[in-house]
Formats: sequence, C-alpha cells, structure tokens
Amino acid sequence: MSLSYFLAGAALLAVLFFFYRYLTADARRRRAALAMPFPTAWRTLLTENVAFYDGLEGREKTRFEQAMQLFLARTRLTGVQTEVDDLTRVLTAAAAVIPVFGFPGWEYPTLHEVLIVPDAWQLETRPDQEMKPLQGTLLGSVQSFQTSQYMRLSRAALVQGFADAEDKHNVGVHEFAHLVDEADGQIDGVPGAGLPPALRQPWAAVMQRELAAIRAGHSDIDAYGGTNEAEFFAVVNEYFFERPEKLQEHHPELFDLLAQALRQHPEQTLTAHGRHLDPRQWLRQLRAKKKVLGRNSPCPCGSGQKYKDCHLSQAA
Repeated sequence: MSLSYFLAGAALLAVLFFFYRYLTADARRRRAALAMPFPTAWRTLLTENVAFYDGLEGREKTRFEQAMQLFLARTRLTGVQTEVDDLTRVLTAAAAVIPVFGFPGWEYPTLHEVLIVPDAWQLETRPDQEMKPLQGTLLGSVQSFQTSQYMRLSRAALVQGFADAEDKHNVGVHEFAHLVDEADGQIDGVPGAGLPPALRQPWAAVMQRELAAIRAGHSDIDAYGGTNEAEFFAVVNEYFFERPEKLQEHHPELFDLLAQALRQHPEQTLTAHGRHLDPRQWLRQLRAKKKVLGRNSPCPCGSGQKYKDCHLSQAA
C-alpha cells in the first residue's frame, strides 16, 4: 500500500512539475532572451538601416533592442528558397516593433512563424473558395491556420521598405499593422486595442471620409489604402511612420487619432536633435557616401566629427 501511495505521489509531482514548466515557459523564454547581449552586428545594421531606431535616444534604443530580442525568441523566421541572414532578421524584428513601440511589453501571441520568400509572388485562387482573396502580386500577407497565424514577407520588398525611409512604403510595417488591427478580435481598420472607446466613432467617420477621397483620386494616401478598411489602416501606418510630418500637415485629424491609437509621435522621433540630422536624411547621406566613406571621413550626420568618432563608434 505504501508503495502505491509513493508511486501515486511521484506521478502527481511529475504532472505538477510539467504543468508548472508549461505555465512558466514564456517567462523563462523572456528571461533567456534578455539575458543575451544584443549582437553588435545587429546594432550596426539597425543604425545603418532603420531611421526610426536611429532617431531614438539611448534608453529608448535599448528598449527597442529588447523588444526585438523578445519577438525573435517567440517567433520563428523561416527562409523559403532564400536565406534568413542577419539583415533579414533585424529588419523583420524592427518592423514588428515599430507599430507597437508605444505599448511596452506588447507581443503577437498568435503569430508563430514568419516565412521569408525571395521576392513578390502571384496569388492564385482556387475554384472551391467561397470568398476570393485580394488579387494580384503580393509583397506580404498574414494568414491563419487553426489557432495560429503565419506571415509571409518578400525579402526584397522588406529591404526596400527600409532602404527608402521617406516613400511611405514599408511592407514589414504594413503586415504587422494588420496584426495590431486584429488585436481586438477583428481586422476591420479600427485599432480597438489602443484607441479609447470614445474615439472609435470619430475614427470610423474619419476613415470613411479618407477612404472616399482615396477612391475618388483626391488623396496622397496610396491608392491601395482604398481597397478596404483593413488595408487603409495598414497603409496609413506606413505613411505615419515614414512621413509623419506630412501626414500631420495633410490629414491632421487622421494623424491625431492614429497617434492616440498607437501612443506614438514619430514626428518627434524623426527630427533633428542634438548633433544629428533628421535620421532619414542621415541614412540617405550615409548610403550615398558609403562606398567612399572611410573611418576618417567627416560623419554624414553633420556633427563635424570624423565618422569613426561619431556614428561608426555608436554602431560598434
């Protein structure tokens, strides 16, 4: 009898142990991710490719890096006929962090994998599909499978989205904005997770007005934003994070509501401060001079210092 009690107790302890491990898996994953030093090579890639990051101050840069580490610890990146190199990994994680940087601790709980494909792909429809998806050539998409989601991103489009920080196009930010939209349970163009309830009706009214202007050809918002409410939200996120001052000038009510929904003011981040140029200008000049930029060359940020003593040392 005592042996039976012992075995039953041991079995119960084993069950409790594995249950505890299951419940604490995320916390342990977070601790392990943050215990690792942020790779120097990744910081260099961020400094040379992501204007949003370059515009942040010291502590905020650290918070951005930690958010990237947590995202990559939770989300698998898989190359499909292409390699997931450091640049791809850094830009995917940066695109995930940018839209939710105003929400410390935000996670994408249902996104388990990002598939990286070499370039754009053509969407094929099946005759048995009840609802036809968007037609044409795609650069990114989010799809569901049972209780999980996976994202597909064109590597070429991802890199190009960060290469030009002023063209209002960033496919990575676009696709992650869809997940922000869905955080309240619906992909409907209304960012319910961050927008105060009192502002949801004003948001819907502004969105419909802006959609009508896009469809009539009377808007500088990309025409793809007129496809439907969900695409409108994703497209204006691209605009908001790449040309916030222009969105604020041309669409002040939309800008104000989006800033409240995302709890961010990128027009303040993407401006000259201290010895820096506007980070977008800094990146543009850096790329223009990169082929001939030596360690002793004047830093293109306009500080008057040598590159090795300014942004090169910050990136190292």
